[in-house]
Amino acid sequence: MIQYDTIELDISETDECATLYLNRPEQLNAINRQMCLDFISAMKSISKKDFVRCILIAARGPAFCAGGDLAEFQKAKDPGTHLYELASIFHGGIKILKSINAPSIAAINGPCFGVGFSLACACDIRICAQGAKFNVAFTNIGLTPDSSLTYYLPKIIGLPLTNEMVYLNKVLTSKDALENRLVSKVYGDIKCMQEGAEKLIAKIKNGPTLAYGNTKKLLLNSYKNDLNTHLDRELESVSKMAGTQDFQEGMSSFFERRRPNYKGK
Repeated sequence: MIQYDTIELDISETDECATLYLNRPEQLNAINRQMCLDFISAMKSISKKDFVRCILIAARGPAFCAGGDLAEFQKAKDPGTHLYELASIFHGGIKILKSINAPSIAAINGPCFGVGFSLACACDIRICAQGAKFNVAFTNIGLTPDSSLTYYLPKIIGLPLTNEMVYLNKVLTSKDALENRLVSKVYGDIKCMQEGAEKLIAKIKNGPTLAYGNTKKLLLNSYKNDLNTHLDRELESVSKMAGTQDFQEGMSSFFERRRPNYKGK
């Protein structure tokens, strides 16, 4: 376990997984400057470990994240410069998260607001406990969203509901989140959610990690490519994946009628 001031990071070569905990429980994991610095440092550490095949982002305490640390913002002499610096650092961490082949899971234990909501939306899969709530929060205090929220949220839940969350400060319950596919599953309590996360990790880390990473890039680019360009990117990717050990293993396991033993290579 690597202990930062505001984050706990566990990178296990045995489990082939990296688990990142937001760890300012007394402040409901509100994101301040130190957490931005810790987050990008943790993401850099994860990106250097080729054995990592799944990333779990979770939180200590009763909340996933209350958003930005308003007490810190209020003390800033120049709020514009302060927020620009913080968002730039945090954006760097988001970029690394999306560049890593390993799929990411957000396990949301409670309130998930503002930039914490942005982080959850940037993950590839989201699950939550029954008490979780989701709120954009930025516009309610006169800010525009950052950290990829306006990029991912409308793609996940659609523009009409995103508009309600942005302009009407609509809060989604865990039930609402499931109905609108913001999360893939709601668990009765945090313990059950943790067990569910472990099952997801076990499934993902045993998959073809290189294929997952290249698929992630294709999905991200699908929103900006025209069809011809995207077909070319798919062609490049599938031919590249055909040369991997995982593809050979996938073929062998199919004909031998057994479970594949992927190595992420």
